[in-house]
Amino acid sequence: MASCEAGRRFANRFDRRRPRLLSIWKPARYLGHGEKSPMRWSIRNQILLPFAGVTLLSVVAATAAAAWLAARAQDQSQLAALQQVVGTLAEARFPITESVLQQMHGLSGAHFVALSPEGQVIASTLPPPLHDLSTLDLPRSNDLSGLAQLPAVLVGDTRYRIARLERPPTSNARTLFVLAPDQSWSQARWQAALYPLSVGAISVCLTAGLSFLIAERISRRLRRLESQTAAIAGGDFREIAIQSRHDELRDLEISVNRMTTRLRDLEGTIARSERERLLAQLAGGLAHQLRNAATGARLALQLHARRCPVSAEDQSVPVALRQLALLEAQVRGLLSLGRNEPRARSASSVGSLLTDVAQLLAPACEHSGVKLSVTPNPQELQLVCDPGALQAAILNLTLNAIEAAGPRGVVTLAAVRDHSGLSIEVTDNGPGLDPRVAANLGQPFLSTKPEGVGLGLALVRQVAQDHHGTLTWRREAENTIFSLQFPV
Repeated sequence: MASCEAGRRFANRFDRRRPRLLSIWKPARYLGHGEKSPMRWSIRNQILLPFAGVTLLSVVAATAAAAWLAARAQDQSQLAALQQVVGTLAEARFPITESVLQQMHGLSGAHFVALSPEGQVIASTLPPPLHDLSTLDLPRSNDLSGLAQLPAVLVGDTRYRIARLERPPTSNARTLFVLAPDQSWSQARWQAALYPLSVGAISVCLTAGLSFLIAERISRRLRRLESQTAAIAGGDFREIAIQSRHDELRDLEISVNRMTTRLRDLEGTIARSERERLLAQLAGGLAHQLRNAATGARLALQLHARRCPVSAEDQSVPVALRQLALLEAQVRGLLSLGRNEPRARSASSVGSLLTDVAQLLAPACEHSGVKLSVTPNPQELQLVCDPGALQAAILNLTLNAIEAAGPRGVVTLAAVRDHSGLSIEVTDNGPGLDPRVAANLGQPFLSTKPEGVGLGLALVRQVAQDHHGTLTWRREAENTIFSLQFPV
C-alpha cells in the first residue's frame, strides 16, 4: 500500500510539472513568434568551424610529426655520440679503471659500471652506495641500438635507461653497464621538439585568427544585408553603400539595392494610383454638377441672344458663350481624369487645337494683359488622340502660363515634329516653376497658389499617359517651356 501511495504522489507531481517540462524541451518547430531557435547555426560558424577545424588538424598533425621526427633525430644523435664512446672502450687495450670511466662520463654524460668475469664491480661512476646491477633482467647486447626503446629503471633516486654490453674475454671488465639518465634524455628530446612545436603553435594561432577574421568579415557584410532586408520589410527603402571588393556579396548588395529601388518605385506608384483614384471620384462628382450648370447657363444665353438681338459691337454675349465653352472643356477634362475606360480617338489637327485654345483664352489674356500667340507650322500636323481631353490639357498648361507670365507677359503655343515624335510646347517668360512643384510634377493636390487645388498638372499628366506620352518642362533663355511629347 505504501508503494502504491508513493507511486500516485509521483504521478501527480509529474502531471503538475509536465507543462513546464514540455515548454523547456519544446522542439524548434513549435517555437512561438519572436523566440530564438536553439538550432540556429550562423554563417560565420558554418564557414569558420569546418575550415578552421580541418586547417588546425592539418597543422597539429604536421607539427606532431615534425616534433616526433626531431625527437627521434635527437635520440639517434645521442645514441651515436654514446656509441662512439662505448666503441672507444670496446677497442681499448688498456684495463678498464674508474678513472677511465670518469673520463667517458665527462664526455657522454652517461654513467658506467664495469663488472669482472666473476660479477664483481671493478669500476663505477655512480655515486655511492653501489648498486648490484647484475640482478636486473636486462638483455645482453654488443651495441646501444635498442637503448632508446628500453624502459627507464630506478637506480637509487634517479631513473636511467640501462644497456648491458658484453666485452671480449681478454678484457678485465667482462660486462659493462651503460646508464643514460632518463631526465637528460627527455630534456634533449623536448629541446629538439621545441622548435617545431613552437612553429606549430604559432601556425595554429595565425590560422585560427585568420579564419576568424575572414569569417567575421563575411558575416559582418551578411548582417548588413540582413539589417537592410529587415528595414525593407519595415518600409525603409534606403539603399546601402556598395563595398569596393568585387565578389558575390557585392553582387548581392547590388541586387538588394535594385530590389529596394523597385519597391520604392512600386510604393510610389501605388500611392499615386490611390491618390488618382480618389481624385477621379472627387472630380467626377464635382464635374457632373458643374457641367449641368454650365450647360444650362449656355442654353439660357443662346435663348437670350435669339430673343434679344444686340448690335455687332456688343461682344458681351459671345464672350460669355466662349467662357462657358471653356468651362465645359475644363469640366470634360475633370471627367476624363482617372478614367480607365477607352475613349473614342480620331486623327485631329494639332494646329486647329492650338488655335481653338487661343480663341477661348483670348478674353482672359486681354484681361490679364498677356500676349498669347500661336507659332504657325508649315506642315499640317495630325495626331490620333481624344481631341476633347487633349484640348483640356493644353488649356490647363496655357492658363498656368498666363498666370506665370503676368501683365505684359508673353505666352506662345507651338507644335514641333522631329525624329522622336510630336511635341506640343507652351512657353512663357515668367519667373519659372516653384521648386516644390518641380520636384513633384503632376502630383495631385499640390499647388503653390492660395486658391489652387493642384489638379491642373495632374490632369495634363494623366492625358499624356493615356496617349502614351510624357509631360516635361525645362528652363531655357529666361523662358519656361512645358512640353507634351507623343510618339507618332
